[in-house]
Amino acid sequence: MIDLVKYEKRHIEPLLTLLNNSNVTDWLYKIPVPYTEKDAKTWLKFCKKNADKNENILYAIELNGEIIGGIGLHQRAGHCYETGYWIGEPYWGKGFATEALNKVLDFAFDELQIVRVQAFVFEGNTASERVLEKCGFKQEGFLLKSYIKDNKYINSKLFAKVI
Repeated sequence: MIDLVKYEKRHIEPLLTLLNNSNVTDWLYKIPVPYTEKDAKTWLKFCKKNADKNENILYAIELNGEIIGGIGLHQRAGHCYETGYWIGEPYWGKGFATEALNKVLDFAFDELQIVRVQAFVFEGNTASERVLEKCGFKQEGFLLKSYIKDNKYINSKLFAKVI
């Protein structure tokens, strides 16, 4: 069973290990490559700045006290949040992303009382699509050239869960 915790300084070294892997970062939009200690410290400052706000709700995903990924909710409108998540490659295929997303959805719908959570997935990221579908998301759209990463246009799919 995983835990969702606030990011802390002790997460810096594992973040460097997990996020300096192109198999992970190729699917993430705003991750610096290579991921440096300075990047991790900047991330921790951002998380601390947002800790008491409901605009960006950010969690490290931990297994037995060790970080294995991250997940967040980002307010897009009063009733709508966007979610994003990642799991370190050694932990893929074990259901951790699904478990983390279900926990975040419970918080979003029960505590925040919102009615919509959406997620964008780069075309080809079928593992992330499966996570969303297992958590009750439905695909709502296909967006051509919706992102630019490494000077290349990337198509994405929009998924949402609405209650």
